[in-house]
Amino acid sequence: MKNWIKKNFELIAVLLTAILKFLLIDWLYVRNIYIVSVSIFWIGYILFRKRTRNEYKIFKLHNFKHSLIILLPIILLNGLACAFYAYNNNTFYISWHILLVFLLYPLWAVIQQFIMLEVILMNLIVFFNGKANNTILVFIVSTLFGIVHYPNTFLMIYAFGLELILASVFLKWRDIWAIGITHGWIATFLLYYVFERNLWSELMLGFYI
Repeated sequence: MKNWIKKNFELIAVLLTAILKFLLIDWLYVRNIYIVSVSIFWIGYILFRKRTRNEYKIFKLHNFKHSLIILLPIILLNGLACAFYAYNNNTFYISWHILLVFLLYPLWAVIQQFIMLEVILMNLIVFFNGKANNTILVFIVSTLFGIVHYPNTFLMIYAFGLELILASVFLKWRDIWAIGITHGWIATFLLYYVFERNLWSELMLGFYI
């Protein structure tokens, strides 16, 4: 039993992360507890694996520039579209909350993309050992990423499309930082200006109760 748990530890950790998302965010509405606890766990796990096995070269900056150049037009297009939408609906505003989220959300996005791409996608590639087309595996991972954003249908579709792009870029350049920045900034624009959600207030609310 111990050997099975050790061998499948990452899979178990991913499943628990997903279950806790639906439990703590969608049911109990304690988003801050979820984000902080999950971040601490996965950062600790990554540091442990890097120290003991010198793994996860995706955290090096060798291909950061190449990935960011490809993804930058998508960031700009998304930002302009969201800002234009908010302007037309008289909901466009700028505050220090948004600036804080622009700085912090990419770190949370890196953890999410590490789970989706380095853990799930790369393990799927190893499992199928070349017997499944990478395009199909990218589709599977993107579908999973969309499902995680249930029950908001628009957000599920948006997350699915975004992950198709991010996963494809990841397979090309194996860089997680540019992908995390892209995910974080796109999500910030989308949630603030389309869904009119103040992410900083949502995160800090539980600490004041």
